[in-house]
Amino acid sequence: MSMQHEQLFEKIRPAIDSKMEEFKHYQYDAITAEELWRYCVEKKWRKKNIEQLRLYEIIATIFAVSPSDIVSFNQVEFLQSNDWFTELNTEELKMLLGPVKT
Repeated sequence: MSMQHEQLFEKIRPAIDSKMEEFKHYQYDAITAEELWRYCVEKKWRKKNIEQLRLYEIIATIFAVSPSDIVSFNQVEFLQSNDWFTELNTEELKMLLGPVKT
């Protein structure tokens, strides 16, 4: 996170905390404030200069985010990554992808 993004994150932290409380109320405890912020920066504002956004626009965007938005974003990010099988060793990959022996 750049220094400007970090300062903005801290400036609007009360709005983020409020949104996190809403997520917790609906039992989405696994979503973090950093994930919410990353979703907004990388998805909602990716074509905008964040430093030029007005404070009310930033807060309105944060309050409009739903848990399913973040979950979907994380799923797409995972599927677009190239390293699906990095945790598997060669033998496990052979067992998983090899022909079935009958």
